[in-house]
Amino acid sequence: MKLQTLLAHAPFQDILLAAGARGMANDITNVTMMDAPDILPYLKSNDLLVTTGYHVKDKPGELISLIEQMAQKNCAALFIKTKRFFGQLPKEAIQLADQLGFPIVEIPESWSLGETVNQILNIILDKRTSELRGAIETHKLFSSHIISGKGLNALLANLTELTGHQAFLSTAYFSAIAGDHSLAEAFLPFKKWASKHGSFLPASSAFTMFSTLDQKESYTLFPVYTHEKKAALLLLKGFVYPTEQVKLLTIEQALNVISFELLKEEAVKQSTRRIRNEFFSNFLDDAFSSEEETISRAKEFDLPLKQKYVCAVGRIDAPEEEWSYYTNQKELDEVYYFFEKELHTMDIPCDLFTKGDTVIILSKVPDHMKDTHLFTASFLEKLQSRLSREHNMTISFGVSHLCSSLLFVQQGYKEARDALKTNRLSSGPSSIHFHRTKDVNELLRMLPPKDLSQFYKHTVQQLKLNNLEEERSLLETLFVYMESHCHISETAKRLFVHRNTVVYRLEKCEELLGISLKDPDFSLQVRLALRIKHLLNA
Repeated sequence: MKLQTLLAHAPFQDILLAAGARGMANDITNVTMMDAPDILPYLKSNDLLVTTGYHVKDKPGELISLIEQMAQKNCAALFIKTKRFFGQLPKEAIQLADQLGFPIVEIPESWSLGETVNQILNIILDKRTSELRGAIETHKLFSSHIISGKGLNALLANLTELTGHQAFLSTAYFSAIAGDHSLAEAFLPFKKWASKHGSFLPASSAFTMFSTLDQKESYTLFPVYTHEKKAALLLLKGFVYPTEQVKLLTIEQALNVISFELLKEEAVKQSTRRIRNEFFSNFLDDAFSSEEETISRAKEFDLPLKQKYVCAVGRIDAPEEEWSYYTNQKELDEVYYFFEKELHTMDIPCDLFTKGDTVIILSKVPDHMKDTHLFTASFLEKLQSRLSREHNMTISFGVSHLCSSLLFVQQGYKEARDALKTNRLSSGPSSIHFHRTKDVNELLRMLPPKDLSQFYKHTVQQLKLNNLEEERSLLETLFVYMESHCHISETAKRLFVHRNTVVYRLEKCEELLGISLKDPDFSLQVRLALRIKHLLNA
């Protein structure tokens, strides 16, 4: 309570303010009655001291020292019974109090100190009771908005009416949730700043006030704490000062109700997420009975059939032996919610899913997009950077080819998963791996060496001769001929032999094999055998 508010109540409205009128706005949080000489060590900030001044009645210098030190301690005021022992206050004391802006109030001689203290406490308690009653009524009002289903917009509109401040609710990165959206445009610079540097709100801050240079507007920012590590933000246009207790109580009630509403909405989101994940898992596992059923179910989740997609599969970079199943799922949930908000901030049209220990980002690619690799890598790198900065964890991605429609997303998921699995262990954290079609050698490396050797031996066994040197020349000629696209002149050139020598050797091969070298199946078989030979030699 402020001193001027106290002096406006009966029976204090008629008593005399002897000095220090500039301190009428001082706050009173405690009332102390004392006449001991060593009173100063027991005084605290915002204390109001009620005394007869008996211990300083014959020592004006000590009264001046008391006033000076009470002012230094930011005490609220000195209520003194001057007529009892002083007659009147010393001029030096009045001058010092006026100079320091420290209020001195003269108590009538007929009042006892105990009665004075009780009256002050009664007024303070009545005011506190009124504030608490108002807070309860405000809480009921705000709660009724939520219970009746009016939602956060109605609550914030009512908060604006009660406090006189436009209200806007956002995520920690200034993405709009509810409220006066005219403020959302004003906070676009802060949204960009927060996306690069993190939360705008200072750590462990009850609220903060700031002004913008460009707009020349002032704002007050309150954290809204829920289950998430990063608090949501309640933005009020204009300053809300710490001394405005009633207004702060109203805002506090609003913050409590908003927290519960956000938790309720989050519970609904979790249920929706579970249903979406179940659908997507069934879709990837081809669990639906027909293509028509797949398309019908996909429409329920806003996944159009004729849409281009890129599928990215992400996995948190952490040694498997250090992660329990519970820890992995908890961290994966955190990544999911973080990506959900970040993708919304970046205006990237994506659908998020989780499957096992991976998070899946299904990006809807615009038709005019030409370089899908650059587009995908750009926003994935931003996600990795922000996740590392805000949550001190890294994630790697595997990315599919462009899927021309929803029905190709199943293959896209396999491509992204394989790209991540194949390259993740050989690369560092926060890596991005794009799927690429394997060439023939890569496909052959996936087969066991024993099978490759058997295939090679089977292909060339009919070319084996008693003369080892002749056998080698026939094999070499046949392989170079195949690699030269069946051009005899080019084969002769590569082998440094006469063209007729090449023709003779090829005819010999056809005679031994009993098949034309131009037969497409045989040609493919021989070329594969050649690749296998190089692999086995390597």
